[in-house]
Amino acid sequence: MELIEKIILALPSIIIAGIVAYIAYQQYEINRQKLKLDLYDRRFKIYSAAIALVRFAYEPFPDERYKDITEKIDNEFTDHLSAAYFLINREAFNTLEEIIQEVRDLANAMESRLSTVKELKQLQESNIEDRKELNNEQKGWDSKIQAIKQSLSNTSRINTIFEPYLDFRNLYGRRRRNISK
Repeated sequence: MELIEKIILALPSIIIAGIVAYIAYQQYEINRQKLKLDLYDRRFKIYSAAIALVRFAYEPFPDERYKDITEKIDNEFTDHLSAAYFLINREAFNTLEEIIQEVRDLANAMESRLSTVKELKQLQESNIEDRKELNNEQKGWDSKIQAIKQSLSNTSRINTIFEPYLDFRNLYGRRRRNISK
């Protein structure tokens, strides 16, 4: 009888301990899922910024706006690139850096082309040989700009590097790939 009384007295404590353990486990799961969602949001911001940068650089606009590309990288994308170092694997980060370098190369090519065009305008009709050389240089810059823009038009590179991180189906389930390289 005494044993039954002790069990009855201990039963509320056991039930309360079970409820507390259940609530603690639920809090753990909620925090784990929130962390996954926060990481997803941060990675999506980097992805969106990369797509926006590439689209901006790919837009047709005059060479005078090459500074806009450089400013966009320096002012808007540098922070995203810094965060990406810690939020995506090295291979994906390196690909992102390559894309950024292509955008910088585009801005540099546009600046060089603009400089060549200005020189051509200054020469007027004076030296035909120099004008021919500058025309060839301008054509070279034109083809380089087109090649870079063609490379940038392939946004599937960005999609490919971010796909393991941004596949929402994997957010709450098991991952299909190991992304922690």
